[in-house]
Amino acid sequence: MQTQEAYGDEVLHVEPHGIDPISETERHGRTRNIFTLWFSANLEFATLSLGVLSVGVFGLNMWEAALAIVIGTVVGALAIGALTTFGYKWGIPQLIQSRGAFGFIGNMFPALFNFIAGIGWYAVNTVLGVYALQWVLPIGFLPDLLIMIVLQAIVSVYGHNLIHFVERLSALILAAVFIIVTFFAISHVHLNIAENLKTVSNFGGFSGAFILAIGVSLSYMMGWMTFSSDYSRYLPKNTSAKKAFHAAFWGNVIPCIWLELLGAALATVKAVYIPTDVVSGILPHWLGVITMLAIILGTLTANVLNIYSGSLSLLAIDVAWIRAVAPKRWVAALIVGILGGILSYVGGQNDYYQNYSNFLYVLAYWVSPWLAVVLLDYVLFRRHRGDVRDFYENAGSFRAGFWAFAIGALVSSLFFNQLYFTGPIAKSLPQIGDISYYVSFIVASILYIWFSASARKTARVTEAKLA
Repeated sequence: MQTQEAYGDEVLHVEPHGIDPISETERHGRTRNIFTLWFSANLEFATLSLGVLSVGVFGLNMWEAALAIVIGTVVGALAIGALTTFGYKWGIPQLIQSRGAFGFIGNMFPALFNFIAGIGWYAVNTVLGVYALQWVLPIGFLPDLLIMIVLQAIVSVYGHNLIHFVERLSALILAAVFIIVTFFAISHVHLNIAENLKTVSNFGGFSGAFILAIGVSLSYMMGWMTFSSDYSRYLPKNTSAKKAFHAAFWGNVIPCIWLELLGAALATVKAVYIPTDVVSGILPHWLGVITMLAIILGTLTANVLNIYSGSLSLLAIDVAWIRAVAPKRWVAALIVGILGGILSYVGGQNDYYQNYSNFLYVLAYWVSPWLAVVLLDYVLFRRHRGDVRDFYENAGSFRAGFWAFAIGALVSSLFFNQLYFTGPIAKSLPQIGDISYYVSFIVASILYIWFSASARKTARVTEAKLA
């Protein structure tokens, strides 16, 4: 842990901090900034297109889709709210906190997965932003992609303070545009459209389709869970936990439910695959231009988080060759941006929706058991402990959390319901959809409690023998 130069609340100053703890003298900000950050980051086309899946892919009617969206979003936002309150307790990133439960080496696995997830989400969002930019500036996919990459990289390189500043400004702009879009779009939708029985049957009937729809909305929230503390770690230590929780919870719930419901509603009218599908036949031309610009802005507000947190996860792997390649956070951010840009170029040439839904499920497979371990570790062992050295000098190699995480993920593979792999239980019971993330959460929770108790008992016996 090295001493860094002063950062304060300067916006146009490259953030000097990486995965080191934020000192008391550097703490600043208010909980309302947490709300605007999440609110703005979720007002993007990827959120809207997520709602399309419930009706357009899984075949639910509008009301069934709405219930699935609300359940999945609220459950996920509860976890984000809780994890947000951990950030200012220690002043460290989310994927450093999990070292306490996983161990220094064991934690490298979720850090690597989160680095890859950051790149993946970056690509998903960037492709959508490029589609919108092409509509406004039709100079070709690659030139527009390069423009998006540069815009997103600039904000991410500057870091925490500029990110919060951009999100605060964007929140009002994006909210105003999407309110107008919702007003124009609602007159076109068919809220009473029937359930598509043929499509629903492809997913094991209504129960399978409904569970999958809940899972997709929940999986989207899981994409933010591993980022949660990254944006609250600068807050003062005396920040109200209640205010921080509600800022993160409502900052995710309001925009996600709103745009996912809008997406589900639009799916009752036409197929909405790319941003221009919203404009075609639904919005007047003048509003179409504004909407495309808003989608471009929304891409930026979401992706700067993916780049920033992805770069912190790369640093959290903390091995010699990564320290050599990415000695600073801003260098790691550039690496995420470049790799994500390459993936965006490749992904933009393929079937977007199928890749999107599969990516969401793959994401949830590892996040769910990670979440179980991190929450239990805090409740059982760290709620009243504030020594940040536990995550650095005293982290150890492998701890109980890693084994609970790994076994939980392995057991849940029996319930995978993916295009490329269906577990034996999911295959024999298609009506249960994909419940693998619930299984991994429960299994990892039980094992972590068991393994932790065993480890502490062994330590007490060893201490007694040495006494």
